[in-house]
Amino acid sequence: MFNYLINILEETYTPAEIIEMLNSIDKIDIENYALDNYICPICCGELIVHKYKERRPDYWGSPAYEEMCDLVCERCGEVF
Repeated sequence: MFNYLINILEETYTPAEIIEMLNSIDKIDIENYALDNYICPICCGELIVHKYKERRPDYWGSPAYEEMCDLVCERCGEVF
């Protein structure tokens, strides 16, 4: 896979530019890209939105809830 990416990059960039680009990649950037595209950064499984209601302090004597959402991996079960 790495060689495939290098071959694609070599069509447009010089080896020095490729090294500069690869050195600038941060793990957090990769994780954010994965989460933005609903992909688990751990196992590459699909992320689904899990909605639930969380109890909050009473509002004028009535029970109050807030709808919360988590991204959950279907494959490994990790929560983001």
